[in-house]
Amino acid sequence: MQKLNLINPLTFKRVEISFNELMLKMLLSPKGSDSFILYSYAFDDSGCKFTRVDSGMKSPLTKEEKERIERGLSPIVRDDDNTSIPAGSYLFEQYPDLSEEELLATTFAAITAAKGDSNLLYVRLYKENELECVMQAFRPCSH
Repeated sequence: MQKLNLINPLTFKRVEISFNELMLKMLLSPKGSDSFILYSYAFDDSGCKFTRVDSGMKSPLTKEEKERIERGLSPIVRDDDNTSIPAGSYLFEQYPDLSEEELLATTFAAITAAKGDSNLLYVRLYKENELECVMQAFRPCSH
């Protein structure tokens, strides 16, 4: 686990979707597709429970969008982008494999148990190439 400072928000078009549905959709999406689900979580006697708060998807960046980022400029916010992973400080972890909704508590055990002041967790799925989808977790932190 490491600390990540996100300088610009990652923006998306809001979609209502479960984790398992999103995972399947992302596996069939073109390279460069991006998505997230925001969860709030709480611990009870049976473990960690996740509640979906928001979710979004984004098609791959255009040539113009890529060139803008490569020049060090802020990313273009698309007209239909209406949700985001905000700029800020995060505890960050990247996972070697995708999970399943039923295994979220186990998959994210370390990042949810880490000392922090937030019970929110952004789970990002990014289609890195034609065969692989990367899963990342972002937990807001103030220090």
